[in-house]
Amino acid sequence: MKKLVYLFLTVLIVGCSGDDNSNVTNFNPPVWIQGIWLNINNSSAGFEFRQNDFCLITSPVSVVCYEQTYSDFNDFNVYEEISNTRYFTIITIAGAEYNFEFEKISDNSITWTAVDGSVYERQ
Repeated sequence: MKKLVYLFLTVLIVGCSGDDNSNVTNFNPPVWIQGIWLNINNSSAGFEFRQNDFCLITSPVSVVCYEQTYSDFNDFNVYEEISNTRYFTIITIAGAEYNFEFEKISDNSITWTAVDGSVYERQ
C-alpha cells in the first residue's frame, strides 16, 4: 500500500512540476473557416480566421487578433472543438473566458450561433 501511495505522489509531483507561466496558444481554425468573414447586415463587423490566430473585426481599420495581442498574458489559453461544419473555441485571458461558436452554412457563409444566428459572408 505504501508503494502505491509513493507512486501516486511521484506521478502528482512530476505531473505538476514545470513552468507555471507557460502559455498554451494553439489556435488552429479549420481550413474551411480560414479567411475574412463580414456580417451581411454590417460590413464593418466580422471575423478573420488565420492559420494560427482568431481575430475580431470591429471596423474597417480595427482588427484585434487574440493570439497576437494576448499571448504574453500569464493566463492565455485556447480550447477548440473542430468539425467539418462547426468551429467552437473558448479563449481564456487572465481568468476570463470568451466563447465563440460558428457553424458552416455553405462554402461562403457561416453563422455565429451566439448572436441569434448572425450570418457572415466570406470576403
